[in-house]
Amino acid sequence: MAVTLTPVKSTTSKTARETSAASAADKIVSADEVEAHFKICLYGRNKIGKTKFACSSNLKTLVIDCNERGFASVRKRPNVDIYQISRWEELDAIYWYLKAGNHPYEVVVIDTITMLASVGMKWVLKDDVDRDMNKDPLMPSRPTYLKLGEIMKDTIIRFRNLPYHIIFNAQEKTSTEDDEEGNTLIETHPELSPAPRSVLLSATNINARIFVREVEKEVKGVTKKVMQRRMLMGSVPRYVAGRRFEELRDVEVIADDDLALQRFIDRVYGEKPNADTQ
Repeated sequence: MAVTLTPVKSTTSKTARETSAASAADKIVSADEVEAHFKICLYGRNKIGKTKFACSSNLKTLVIDCNERGFASVRKRPNVDIYQISRWEELDAIYWYLKAGNHPYEVVVIDTITMLASVGMKWVLKDDVDRDMNKDPLMPSRPTYLKLGEIMKDTIIRFRNLPYHIIFNAQEKTSTEDDEEGNTLIETHPELSPAPRSVLLSATNINARIFVREVEKEVKGVTKKVMQRRMLMGSVPRYVAGRRFEELRDVEVIADDDLALQRFIDRVYGEKPNADTQ
């Protein structure tokens, strides 16, 4: 028996479709018109210089200290302000303040996303206990971890979408696992649980690891061994790293001054004219 198919008619009127198409056309812009802001995941061991690098520009910078207390290295920077949080509700408040746009900040630093997960865990555990008094607040369950993962993923995307330079600092962690052939794989990555870490690494346009190398340097005619800070942004085995900017190299030497980030911004997005010369 032959089956006759009746075409499905659109329930949207022609006028509505034309309006929708015009709205879509208005949102199309040239690639060089897309917002010019870094979205960086920066990780490394403790006291390696993550916060110092994130604050090394001429731009007004806000460090959201997530109970990390790692801002001693930038305490003398006149263009840096600190917002300390110890409760999740305080993060929500500063997000809406930044989204409103009535402020001077052009760089926002989450310091660190690793410690922010701990703040989030406390909030999720309290919420679970409020719902069920029989739950142990010190023993997170699998649903608790899943809930934490979801709020962390949402938070990463919300802050990433703010129209400023956004830097997510993270501690580093080295993990080992065996592949299907029995080989042991070693990977160093930002310290964050797998699901939100995956979102963080895909949401940012630079994933970089700060590390230190001993190098020889001539000082007043004398060759000395000095410690040099570097930033890995190229894709290599073992270390998670990557970048979407051809203006930056796989490995960059970080100058020991207060303008390291500013140089990156100028190289990628172009140096802004000095107001005195306009």
